[in-house]
Amino acid sequence: MALDRALEEFKKRDCEVIAISVDSAYTHLAWKETPVEKGGVGNIQYPLASDLTKKISLDYGVLLEDAGIALRGLFLIDKEGVIRHSLVNDLPLGRSMDEAIRILDALQCHEKMGDVCPANWRPGEDTMKPTEDGVKEYLSKHFK
Repeated sequence: MALDRALEEFKKRDCEVIAISVDSAYTHLAWKETPVEKGGVGNIQYPLASDLTKKISLDYGVLLEDAGIALRGLFLIDKEGVIRHSLVNDLPLGRSMDEAIRILDALQCHEKMGDVCPANWRPGEDTMKPTEDGVKEYLSKHFK
């Protein structure tokens, strides 16, 4: 549901969002038809795909094979189909949509400018040129 609340921010950035779980499409339908206050996810506005064979979860390294369940993964895949960011949380740990959007902004900044986005970077802040001089310039300006 946090992803659904943040969906417009992803769309503003021309980012496609899809969720995948090891549960069946029938279970997904039940989740969507169950009101939030009764434990459902309500009418989420992004696709929810079923990985009943667990192949996707295995391929992405999130499957707990013995338990037959998947950890909470979030993957940022670029326009060429390359995974540029992955975050895998244990089951009791939720993900941060704010951080996912920050990482997406950093990737899109890099794709546009070729620069490096340092730790905790936000749009509008300084980036680093990916050269020895670029790093020196950035560090001397921000870490005196």
